[in-house]
Amino acid sequence: MENDILIFKWIIFFIFFILIARLSWLQLVETDIYRTKAENNRMRLITVPATRGNIITADDVTIATDYPSFRVSITYLGLKNQDQVVNTLAKILNDPEITPEYINDLIINNRARLFEPIIIKRNIPIEIVTAIESRRQELPGVTIEPAPERNYPYGNLAAHLLGYLSEVNEELGKEGFEDYKLGDLIGKIGVEKEYDQYLRGKNGFRQVEVNVKNRPIREVATVDPQPGNNLVLTIDFDLQKVMDETFDNVLAELQKNPKSDKAEAGAAVLLDVKTGKVLAMSTRPENKITVQNKAIQGRYIPGSTFKMVTGIAALEAGKVTPKETIYNPGRYWYPPYIKSVAPIGPSNLYTAISKSDNVYFQEIGRRVGIDGIAAIGAELGLDGPTGIDLPYENKGVSALQGLPTIAKRLQYFDWAAMIVNKRFEARIQEREEKFDVLIANVQDENEIKKLQWQKENEVKNIKAQWAIELKWNTNWHDVDTFNVAIGQGRQNYTPLQLAHYVATIANGGLRYKPYVVEKIINSSGEILKEFKPEIISKANISQNTFDEIKTAMVTTTQPGGTAYSLFSKFPKEIKVGAKTGTAQPGQAGYRVGDKQYYDGLFVAFAPLDDPQIAFAGVVEYGYSGGGSVGKIAQAVFEEYFGLTPKEVPQNQTSNVETLNLD
Repeated sequence: MENDILIFKWIIFFIFFILIARLSWLQLVETDIYRTKAENNRMRLITVPATRGNIITADDVTIATDYPSFRVSITYLGLKNQDQVVNTLAKILNDPEITPEYINDLIINNRARLFEPIIIKRNIPIEIVTAIESRRQELPGVTIEPAPERNYPYGNLAAHLLGYLSEVNEELGKEGFEDYKLGDLIGKIGVEKEYDQYLRGKNGFRQVEVNVKNRPIREVATVDPQPGNNLVLTIDFDLQKVMDETFDNVLAELQKNPKSDKAEAGAAVLLDVKTGKVLAMSTRPENKITVQNKAIQGRYIPGSTFKMVTGIAALEAGKVTPKETIYNPGRYWYPPYIKSVAPIGPSNLYTAISKSDNVYFQEIGRRVGIDGIAAIGAELGLDGPTGIDLPYENKGVSALQGLPTIAKRLQYFDWAAMIVNKRFEARIQEREEKFDVLIANVQDENEIKKLQWQKENEVKNIKAQWAIELKWNTNWHDVDTFNVAIGQGRQNYTPLQLAHYVATIANGGLRYKPYVVEKIINSSGEILKEFKPEIISKANISQNTFDEIKTAMVTTTQPGGTAYSLFSKFPKEIKVGAKTGTAQPGQAGYRVGDKQYYDGLFVAFAPLDDPQIAFAGVVEYGYSGGGSVGKIAQAVFEEYFGLTPKEVPQNQTSNVETLNLD
């Protein structure tokens, strides 16, 4: 008994010894550690978001800026009674998109980063801020923070060029995004994306002491945010405004015409010929979140706007002279006898451009050949992207895109062979399976032999058709050259590529890299980076050929030309070179019953004696170039040269390009 009591005493003594030792260790050795933890428990770091840099036009108009606002967040570590808090917050916000389920999903989706505030809603009005603060006791873990909100003062002006912001998501953790965190805004397209690192600035923070109820007691320290840098664009505000507004007016007008009632989309670009600066760029429709920037991403059959390439190729190869005439009998004399709706009779280079004579360009295209045409197209920059400083420019990697060079044609043949082979393999398999089922259900030997003979015969016929189609689709034919020569066939380009190619013609072969940002300036006004004109290459084409083709383009805007009505009131010293285009994309939706729709295209430069600007544009379902996007070019040129706008006659059919039914 006494031994048991002694053992029990030693156990008690040992326990007290451990407790005293541990208490001494905590008080004497780890004092600083736990003092720090205690401090941290009552200290909060509140992010002070940096103001994003302004985006300013070349003529000093701010078209993107930040303004003060508030955002509401949930700090998970401070959240108690989650269901009650979430339901109360959703009720206060009174937003049909922000339901309790939505908030809970945000918490779940961000469970790997719950140490960071989860932003529930941005740009909340002051009355919501007041409502949340008045019910602070019911909303532990809910915080209100001041945060700048992106604002575009002129609405959708240059919307796709500017781009938009959204919360960082798939970028988190990737190279180049190491300093981004949950809830940060990032540019998703356009200038906002391409120059995000310059625009975003650096967040600051406030260190605040709070009580047990998580209410602030005092501010301990502050690190001010560093504002983002400002971008000065090459865009001219007035030119951009005229382009955007005219685009909307033209679409509204076209939709009243049964021939163009589906005209709702398109794009246009205006370049400075001598520098490559983008002076204006528009895409329609305006919804920049769901619609691509068609000016740099949309690819279109060029129609007759391509005919200058064919003309230059033939002149350079000595296959035609500017004044040599080729007779147009109404259709080309080689199969498949592609029509021309230009006046029947002889045409030279000038009249063929001005009246868009298909027969003329098919003939000179036949003379020079597809390789000659493709080589000149490459000299003029139609063989690849322009290199503009905007994200997601269409690079034309598909065998069906871009210029039909030898390499592209070989890619196309490989693709076509794959498609043909898959289709006929499926047909043979389907036919064999059909007969196998029939044979399996027949007992009579004669009937079986008959079915087997039918099976072999039908498979043999399919294989014969297979061989014919494979040979046709994997070889280049004269008709392919004829189509390319007049701007149809296996080729397509972005409006920017077309503007770039016309600018190259206008300035005698110098290819400038297009760009939209002129300089980057910090908040103190210091220039951090300035972008200068960059020559990509010089086209290996004679100056005489350029002079002849520019003169021919000017005939388009002279009496009898397909764009005369657009520029007839321009002063004589401002001669405009242009080419209208009507294209058949061959896509679903362009034929509805007996009705055939067309894209309208237009390219132009001015003035002839000293080219300064180049334009290219397209209106999907626009019917004709002169009757649709040409009106946008007219308005923009009037603005650039300071001319009084002239009313273009409504529903005018004379002197507007007639359809090239190719």
